[in-house]
Amino acid sequence: MKCSYRLITLLAATLTAVPLAAQSTQADERAAAAANSRTQMPVVIPAGTPLTVAIDEDLSSASVNQGQRVSFHLTSDYSEFGHVLISSGTTVRGTVAHVARRSAGGNPGTVTVQVTSVRAVDSTRIPLRGTAKVVGKNRQGQAAALGVLTLGIGATKKGLSAVIPAGTQFTVFTDVKRTIVVAR
Repeated sequence: MKCSYRLITLLAATLTAVPLAAQSTQADERAAAAANSRTQMPVVIPAGTPLTVAIDEDLSSASVNQGQRVSFHLTSDYSEFGHVLISSGTTVRGTVAHVARRSAGGNPGTVTVQVTSVRAVDSTRIPLRGTAKVVGKNRQGQAAALGVLTLGIGATKKGLSAVIPAGTQFTVFTDVKRTIVVAR
């Protein structure tokens, strides 16, 4: 019994370590080379680092579709140790995560957008996490009152669409630790 428990524990530890060993990427190799270089220096962006992004276009629950790509940009430089790692204005990728159209009964529309990634100054892709949700104006009370007054016809009144205006800012976070190579 003890032998099989030890074997299972050893097998679990081995299987857990395999994905970590497989995560070696070109970026890690570049960072290792930069550590030994006189002209380049590796700098780490930790997971959970907050960044402020702004949306580049107006979005409305009446016109966008789920899965549609959305463009954002970084509102200010992200720097460490006096080196800019992600420049202000850098394009941030994102998508429309969820859309609900306005509907009868006064129900409002909703739009949820999420960011996916940004590129650092050395072209390293940095995965991001963060969402923003906007809900249109609720008109359920008006629809109910009109429904009573018009014997149900007024209940077809719809809520307002959700709109995210261009320039709306929100905070997102880096999803994983990344090493960026910059000039010394």
